[in-house]
Amino acid sequence: MLPTRKKIVVIADQLIRNKGYNAFSYADIASKLNIKNAAIHYHFQSKAVLGKAVISASREKFMKNTTLWSRYSSYEQVALFIDMYSNNSKNNCICFMGALGSSFNTLPEEMQQELSDAHDEITVWLINTLKEGKINLEIDFAMTAEEMSDLITSGMLASLILDRVSKNAVLENVKKTLLTEIEKKN
Repeated sequence: MLPTRKKIVVIADQLIRNKGYNAFSYADIASKLNIKNAAIHYHFQSKAVLGKAVISASREKFMKNTTLWSRYSSYEQVALFIDMYSNNSKNNCICFMGALGSSFNTLPEEMQQELSDAHDEITVWLINTLKEGKINLEIDFAMTAEEMSDLITSGMLASLILDRVSKNAVLENVKKTLLTEIEKKN
């Protein structure tokens, strides 16, 4: 059984990914947990503190994943990274970066900083993984690692949103194209 604090973060994360940060309130969380708003305020004095905790939890999960993935080839690590977006889609969610990035200018400053830090961590990890894969001859691509990293993250983020709008298999098409793009060509 999860502690109440953790449950609040999990539900807030789901609400952010489904509705957006500005579209949910403590009342939404309280009704799902069958508790009073005051119980949420006990754990999170403000929505900004809760939002920062959601981003922090996502960062921790990403770091745990990358540690687990480190035993795989660079190609497999990138494929696992891309699969995170597929998992979001299966849960009818978009990624936290897309959900919060779209309202970045309206977020409290501490959340903006936490989101920027998360972006930097993801980008550094992906660039390093792509560079290492190229050096080890596990993957190949024509552009720089920085350009490929931007293409992967922006392509996956946008495809999650477009999947909602178009009801087509945008995510799967983009995923397939990106993985084909980095495959080692003989």
